[in-house]
Amino acid sequence: MMEKFHYMFNRKMWSAGIVFLLLLGIVLFSCKDEFNEGEETFEGYGDIFIQKKKAGDEILYAPYYHLVANSSIESATVETPNGESVELAPYEYLTTYIREPKEDEFSTSIMAAGTYQFTGSYDNNKTFTVTDMFDAGIIDFPKIDSVSYDNTNYYIYLSWETVSRANMYKVNLLNQAGNIVFSGAELTSESNAFVIGIDTEGWISTPYTGDVLTIQLHAYLFDSDADDDNWYYNIECNSYTETQVVWGE
Repeated sequence: MMEKFHYMFNRKMWSAGIVFLLLLGIVLFSCKDEFNEGEETFEGYGDIFIQKKKAGDEILYAPYYHLVANSSIESATVETPNGESVELAPYEYLTTYIREPKEDEFSTSIMAAGTYQFTGSYDNNKTFTVTDMFDAGIIDFPKIDSVSYDNTNYYIYLSWETVSRANMYKVNLLNQAGNIVFSGAELTSESNAFVIGIDTEGWISTPYTGDVLTIQLHAYLFDSDADDDNWYYNIECNSYTETQVVWGE
């Protein structure tokens, strides 16, 4: 039995609930907000979506905020439909700002539907405003059918029931410290199984035989106007299910 995987990839990923989001940097070509004539055009997208999870018998929700731009951002906040102001923080690059919920910020209530306004400054205190409409759409949790480890071929096999209206699935593995050790590729809405083996793209760190890993199976609902080119900043709901597997057993 192989005791240790060869290290495959060394790319940093997002937090466990949201690892699928892409750091767009400056590659944005629409949703432009123009300012005074003669000044540069700020290009950016703001996205607010639900994270949905289960804790015991309770279904919990929390908002996730995500802002990307073609210019380094100096500061950014979001105003909710209820008038609350939420401060965002940079994520790795100053062109990407986020606000992910803490564990104690999940609740049984869904945040307010309506327009969320992202505002801030860039390029020596020039200001910008972008908005995102949140419709409060949610989807069910993905139901896991089976999970097993193949001792002959050294892979995890996972299967699930497809979720009505889900646009995409994604599988992550977390270690006991809660850190992501594997983040899989985006899977189509028709996908209902996934294999994580030695050569599967997405490994971040190396598991050992006997490691207890948490499998996170994410299902995503996109905004109604999302398409293949802009889904990563047009998300409505991220609903995920967890189970455990012991690597190598």
